[in-house]
Amino acid sequence: MRSVVLVTGGAGFIGSHVVDRLIAAGHEPRIFDQRPSPWHDPKDVQTIIGDLRRVEDLRRALRGCDAICHLAAAADVGEVHAHPHWATELNGGGTLNVLEAAREAGVQRVVYASTVWVYSDVPAEEVDEATPLLPPAHLYTAGKLAGELYCRSYAELYGLKTTVVRFGIPYGPRARPAAVIPSFVDRALRGEPLTIAGTGEQERSFVYVEDLADGVVRALAPQAVGKTYNLATRETTTIRELAEIVRDTVGAVDIVHTDGRAGDLRGARIDSTRAEDELGWRAHTHLRDGIAAYVAWLREQPGTSVAAPTSAPAEHRRLARVARAGLGNPAGVGIVALIAVASATIAVILGARQDAQAADFTALGSAILVPLWALTVVPWPPEHRRHQVATTTLLAVLGVVLLGLLSSASGGGGVHPMRIALAVALSACLTSAFRILPRRLAALRPNA
Repeated sequence: MRSVVLVTGGAGFIGSHVVDRLIAAGHEPRIFDQRPSPWHDPKDVQTIIGDLRRVEDLRRALRGCDAICHLAAAADVGEVHAHPHWATELNGGGTLNVLEAAREAGVQRVVYASTVWVYSDVPAEEVDEATPLLPPAHLYTAGKLAGELYCRSYAELYGLKTTVVRFGIPYGPRARPAAVIPSFVDRALRGEPLTIAGTGEQERSFVYVEDLADGVVRALAPQAVGKTYNLATRETTTIRELAEIVRDTVGAVDIVHTDGRAGDLRGARIDSTRAEDELGWRAHTHLRDGIAAYVAWLREQPGTSVAAPTSAPAEHRRLARVARAGLGNPAGVGIVALIAVASATIAVILGARQDAQAADFTALGSAILVPLWALTVVPWPPEHRRHQVATTTLLAVLGVVLLGLLSSASGGGGVHPMRIALAVALSACLTSAFRILPRRLAALRPNA
């Protein structure tokens, strides 16, 4: 039977693939997200723009729906650690809002996307859905586990027909740049070392995103009501082995180790037998094949600076990777920009004919260098790194050109005091903006 299914986070990584799978299965998906989907035309898939933290937005989105696949969440563990209140409001409170809106709208069927991180603190070597869970150490785990408990409570108290699916670590096309496999692939393509937290012996169950999407849609089946399912592969891989697979797929790069992360996911083998037996689901994509498919997809994206492998000598390829890494690294571009503007400033100061003129050029050069410094040292979200590089380059070019024009136009006199004051004021405004903007961009990231 054709059902209208609301997909929260439907413009995001996993959610967009669930939308594709729902269409293939004959359902009518409806996207609920904070932004339009870059993967679906609104003419083809109805899209409701809203905020998971506002129940009224969810009420509006649920009109005429038969079921909900709730995937929207703060999915980046690092972001959860950095912004705990926001993440808890989205992951825990957002799930509560979905369930409450469903209860009010009379939409009984809810599939909730949880995570195998709920097993983080379990000492067992192998876990399944019946494994007793311990109080979580990480806030991300606590938020996702809270969502599971809310599902159970709404099922018991209000009769909602809920299903929990615990995802293995997802990867594949449309993935967030900050996730481990996209991050490794990106660094390898740029010729940068692959960084591993701790020993690298932590085990993970990586699942190709299209396999996960298939599992979510299968979990809408009547036999899944009231159940919890692990959607993980039989294939368990250590982070060190993952780095080696990426290196083998993309190109030779170094692998380096750093200190371990607090509250990191403890390695355990995830048993997905229940999903296989009851839903007929199984992850079919092997990790090496999935990474190769992801790299191929990445190369096909418009505007990508990643070139396909060539038959050039290894040294030429290494130099090309280093060049790409430098051009795509905001810190590296920022340092070059700072040197260029500082050199131009020194040149015009040395060419000044009077002390007052030299002082004016010093003030102007400093007014350009300060916002450039903010652009260089304040990290932007990974998906906005190209914008950071472009802004840095543009500001540096404008600064050098401006210094040259003022130097040639000033003759033997100085710069008008009002121009100096305006430059200093503009510098202060830009510096503040470049310090605040990265945080705003991070807060506006689309749901997963």
